[in-house]
Amino acid sequence: MYSCGLLLLSTALHKQTISPLLIHAAKVVGSKLLLSIPVLSDSFSYWKNAVSVCYNTATEVCPSLDVNLVLPQQVRGGCSFDFDVVITNNENVDWAMKQARFLNPAYDKNVIYANLDLPNTPSAFHLEDDHTLVDERYTDVCLGGTFDRLHNGHKILLSVGALLARKRLLVGVTTDSMLKNKPLAPLILSTGSRCAGIRSFLSTIGFPVSKLEVAELRDPFGPPAYCPEYRCIVASAESVPNCNRLNDLRQTNGLDRLDIEKIDFVSDSCPRPSPIPAELDESKLSSSTNRFRLLGTLLRPVSVTADTASRDPNVPYVIGLAGPSGAGKSALARRLAQLSKRVHVIDCDRLGHEAYRPGTAFHKALIDHFGLNAIASPEPPYPIDRSRLGKLVFSDAASLKELNAIVWPEIERLVMEKLEQLHSNTAGLEHDSTARPIVILDAAVLLPAGWDKICNEVWIAVLPRQEAQRRICERANLDPDTANERLLRQAAAVAETTGGLDWWDVGQIDTGLGPLGRAHVVLSTQWEPECSQLQVCKAFRALEERLTSVY
Repeated sequence: MYSCGLLLLSTALHKQTISPLLIHAAKVVGSKLLLSIPVLSDSFSYWKNAVSVCYNTATEVCPSLDVNLVLPQQVRGGCSFDFDVVITNNENVDWAMKQARFLNPAYDKNVIYANLDLPNTPSAFHLEDDHTLVDERYTDVCLGGTFDRLHNGHKILLSVGALLARKRLLVGVTTDSMLKNKPLAPLILSTGSRCAGIRSFLSTIGFPVSKLEVAELRDPFGPPAYCPEYRCIVASAESVPNCNRLNDLRQTNGLDRLDIEKIDFVSDSCPRPSPIPAELDESKLSSSTNRFRLLGTLLRPVSVTADTASRDPNVPYVIGLAGPSGAGKSALARRLAQLSKRVHVIDCDRLGHEAYRPGTAFHKALIDHFGLNAIASPEPPYPIDRSRLGKLVFSDAASLKELNAIVWPEIERLVMEKLEQLHSNTAGLEHDSTARPIVILDAAVLLPAGWDKICNEVWIAVLPRQEAQRRICERANLDPDTANERLLRQAAAVAETTGGLDWWDVGQIDTGLGPLGRAHVVLSTQWEPECSQLQVCKAFRALEERLTSVY
């Protein structure tokens, strides 16, 4: 299997002829595939259609392969490309080597002849066209978007922009702060990663770096709203209304309206998750749908070094399950427990209630620290009045830290007791990788308390803040302000522990910041119960595979 390949296409482009070649190439190339059309045509219409048919076909027949159509020579100039193998349906190997050396003069590696009986289908479009790149290109072209995890729809948008821009292509990238209302926003990559993805793709297809400007957008329109140089904007059909609003603003600012170069949607041919929320059930490629597909999957490698050091397969495998109040952690834990008898749930809230019982050393420690009259009922055995204790600590940050310094170590001690008990119950049993105890540590304060250090994996439940607030109000009969204060306290605590980002911030997954920066798996109860069950089953199947592969 080659890492990067070059597939030479004929000028007669059609889905029926490209599909077999892409399928063949996907069996040879494992990561990245460059497509090259050896034609000197300067027809903008031809190249725009070529971009569309290539990426649409790739989406349908090899969606997991990183396919990239090299720009025509008139646009790319003298760029050189790296690839390990050349694939062609032309029997003339010398011709194929010549074409390869147009892209990499030093190439001297393999040429694979794809002996395929391609259908004799005429091209879906023609080389002859009255409008050339010279006629159609603009000095300055702009386009914009979120560009979360580049897919083939993004590639069409960027490629058409590259075809049109003679001097400068401005790509506006919506910044993290403007994306909090996007579906599954905490799973969106950081602005830096999204900008880097754009630069990498345009460099891969041969667009000169000197002509590219990537701008972080902190308002809906960015520089084109006030810069007269821009003459054209490239947009998907769904973005045309926003382009019209931009043009209205330009007119207000005394500028000419931009020409709008519209591109068509790319159909999403990947299997649809079932069930899928109605708002994410789109026929086109969508970053939001792709983020939904990430739920329940492993997002970062799990370190097994410490876990396997003892070589004791009966030691419980601990999953720390965290998330804001209202996110459905307990419901997710119950769903996991219903999947297998090997799953055990430790509810840290319940352990906390047990720790408060009169007569325990912990109860005495609280009385000694805060005072009997301040936090306890006046009658023996002086049970802790949690309402009074809450009013005391939630009105004073120092008191809350003092309480946590007493409570968290005690709960951790109780957790370790339960883990030891589980281990003792299975010690001496015959080794069976499918029977190792799995513990779900249900803990809202998992990260602030530092309990993730006793976990093999961290799973995070995410939910939009407004929905979390609504659920808290409904469940605890609280007013919205009180519920919001609770969420803000939790958010501040987790942000302080994890680098400044909270449950709802964008840009965590790839930066290591925030709770999702530590998450191995992310789940969400935002939608119907069937959607939660889908994620839980997917996550548990993958977990069992990981445990089986370790032992």
